[in-house]
Amino acid sequence: MTSTLYYGAVPNTRPCTWGSRLTRPVFLCALGAVLTEIAVQSLVKTQPRLASPWLMLLPVIPAVLFVVAIFRAVEKMDELQKRICLESVFVAFMLTLVLAFVIAGLDRAGIYHAKSDALGTPMMFFWACAYIVSAWRYR
Repeated sequence: MTSTLYYGAVPNTRPCTWGSRLTRPVFLCALGAVLTEIAVQSLVKTQPRLASPWLMLLPVIPAVLFVVAIFRAVEKMDELQKRICLESVFVAFMLTLVLAFVIAGLDRAGIYHAKSDALGTPMMFFWACAYIVSAWRYR
């Protein structure tokens, strides 16, 4: 019923499917950033001699593309899409904040000493998962 209200009067418009949501540039750039970061981290762990500064900067490329894709996507969004994006960013921020507090507490307790880049990969993972859940809630 609601799909006919929203899409019935607009020609050549149909509701988004899971396939179309998961192939948007924002989601693909986020996934690319996470996968590139994981690949570089695992490569450096297994082959430390390959850890050049240029290789370590490789994950920055999809991260910058992600930020550009976010700005372009937000400009084209309707109100519901903006809400989905804002919710997913908020959830990712809050989960990353909690993780930062946990890591700081573990560091102060002397249990775990994290590196300075310990939050980047989990933050991107949190955002991707939160985006999927938010998009599913408003389908």
